[in-house]
Amino acid sequence: MKKLRVVPALLLAGALGACDYPLDILPVDSIAEEAAISDAKTAASAMAGAYSALQSWDMYGSYLHIFVDLPTDDIEFIGDIQIMAHMDLQNFQPDMGGIYGMWTALYRGIDRVNRLIQKIPELKDMDAVDANETLGQAYGLRALHYFNLVRLWGGVPLVLKPLSLEEAAEVTRAPATEVFAQIKADLGQAASFLAKGRKEDNRTFVTAGFITALEAKVALYQKDWATAASKAQQVVASGKYALVANQRDLFTVTGAPTKEDIFRVAFTATDNCACGFYLRYDSRIVVSATRDIYGLFKPGDQRTALNVPPENEIRAGEIEIRKYPTGKGTEDLHVIRYSSVLLILAEALAEQNKLSEAVGYLNQIRARSGVATYTLGTNLITKQDVLNAIYLELRLEFAFEGERWHDLIRTGRAGTVFAPTGRWKPHYVLWPIPQLEMDTSLKLTQNPGY
Repeated sequence: MKKLRVVPALLLAGALGACDYPLDILPVDSIAEEAAISDAKTAASAMAGAYSALQSWDMYGSYLHIFVDLPTDDIEFIGDIQIMAHMDLQNFQPDMGGIYGMWTALYRGIDRVNRLIQKIPELKDMDAVDANETLGQAYGLRALHYFNLVRLWGGVPLVLKPLSLEEAAEVTRAPATEVFAQIKADLGQAASFLAKGRKEDNRTFVTAGFITALEAKVALYQKDWATAASKAQQVVASGKYALVANQRDLFTVTGAPTKEDIFRVAFTATDNCACGFYLRYDSRIVVSATRDIYGLFKPGDQRTALNVPPENEIRAGEIEIRKYPTGKGTEDLHVIRYSSVLLILAEALAEQNKLSEAVGYLNQIRARSGVATYTLGTNLITKQDVLNAIYLELRLEFAFEGERWHDLIRTGRAGTVFAPTGRWKPHYVLWPIPQLEMDTSLKLTQNPGY
């Protein structure tokens, strides 16, 4: 009889990818059929699997939006799901299933693309253009996964190939600087391969435009303002993208494409997301918008009706979040869209004291939303005035999309914003490494304070 034991998430996430739960007990030498890539056909199936990993409720299917927003001042928990209650209270614990689920889902995605990166160059029957396109998408997805990991946990294990059980048990954490270096290297590889690929423009897949936009966002997080501005300007200059007139077009029941899309995760009634399910009156509302953000949505701003109900439709203090139009989970969710690039550009320019240019890009967002634009020297005077206006616009534009926490952490404002709650502790800027992962990968070290 084969010996059974708990498998580290770094291995469980990929080769044993059919298993989604932390307490699965599996044969040590079990390898799923989906792990085998032997020809062009199985490579295509594996690429589909790499994209399906994004649909996990532990990733873009719910938690990268709702779970990451719960500790913020934008949403509050009103239901009966314990892990959500803990997140709402900023009670981060290493043994929380939700934190482990996100960690595992991200490493599952990494393992799936690692297998493609390893196997594609060996395939004899795969057309060179298709091979380049597939490799470009794989590197782009790996960069995205590590970007999500480093934003939440800081330094994490850099797993760049499929691991054996023994290797997974021996992993250590790379410093955050090395993780960011790997992200940039992967984005460079992605751009190189995609340039030799099919150059298709289906924005539910990784494209060259997405790679450049993500390069801009990564540079912003590293406070490399010149690179962030340069990359964002490349996206703008490409002419491929534009703000839609009606923001509801970005959030439709069936996920219709728009010019504003750069990369979005596609969902169906089968591969559904849970955002609307958790947030809407007609489903199972367990998360409410806070009065804090509700008060920021003003009459005349089209984002008001997009996101929240009028006062007379609020039920017993529960403020429904209407951005996600159905509880059936068929809407697509954005990873990055053109409005994000414009605000990256505005912020990067402002940080370089190019205030007039920054306000110009900021005003594009405000004009589209139907609210008054700013005039430098009148209602915005200083560099900090401009940055504060950009921060407000980020909060309104991407409300309930899992960006508020990251924006507060990266700009150093979290302590000030959360201090009145009495719950904030400085080490919360990083989440705890999941305890189950610590128990199975014994060389991992925990983040301070946990």
